[in-house]
Amino acid sequence: MKRKKLKTPVLYNVLAVILIVILVFAGYQALRIYLPQSEESRGFELIKEEAGIKDIGAQEILDSADKETNASILSLAKKNSDFVGWLSIEDTEIDYPVMKSAESDPEFYLHHDFDKNYSYSGTLFIGEGCDADSDAFVIYGHNMNSGSMFGSLDSYKSGSFALEHKDIVFRTPKENRVYRVFAAFQTKLLPEDSNEFAYYRSVGELSKDKYDEVLENVRSNSLISLNETPKYPQQIMFLSTCYYHTDDGRFVVAAYRVK
Repeated sequence: MKRKKLKTPVLYNVLAVILIVILVFAGYQALRIYLPQSEESRGFELIKEEAGIKDIGAQEILDSADKETNASILSLAKKNSDFVGWLSIEDTEIDYPVMKSAESDPEFYLHHDFDKNYSYSGTLFIGEGCDADSDAFVIYGHNMNSGSMFGSLDSYKSGSFALEHKDIVFRTPKENRVYRVFAAFQTKLLPEDSNEFAYYRSVGELSKDKYDEVLENVRSNSLISLNETPKYPQQIMFLSTCYYHTDDGRFVVAAYRVK
């Protein structure tokens, strides 16, 4: 009987050790993931501070007759010729530079920072087959666990959030722009031979018929209903990030240029 009684404390001790090991490992994994993300987010803040980029609201741009951007944006273009603009959405963490690499390596900034060093978070970038002046273009960003990059983009699933954050600021070396959100949808990467609508193939130069087809598909798939309707040839911008509702899932916000 005495021997049997001794087994219980021993079992508890073994379980306690296992639990401690699990907690230590989980903590290590969390630090391994979140520390780099935190450091990389701080890196973007430093870029903004060093360039002297000041926050500017969409309404301020809309109310201004001056379309010219400021010297701080130009300084970043001189520092890295792949820089095409600064994207920001008020009251969110989305406040980052946007890059465009060569068509031979369109996803270069998926895992590179502004200075072209390896980066877990990467940098926002314009995708293949389009640029910031195309009729329609896509800006890609990682869906980071910390909420950085496009980690908060899926907040646009909420119609109320979309109404309160309907305007997106995109400052290029040439001008300050404002885009207005009109849809948000879930989708996925499709096989090359698929005839289904793929937003990432609906970029570049668009005819009016193609433009109208894109709008119809985007609006019919939207999770939210907004009283906003772009008209040809108003430029369309897609913001895209990974999403986990299905394999190769994507969450996309669609906006059109109003200034």
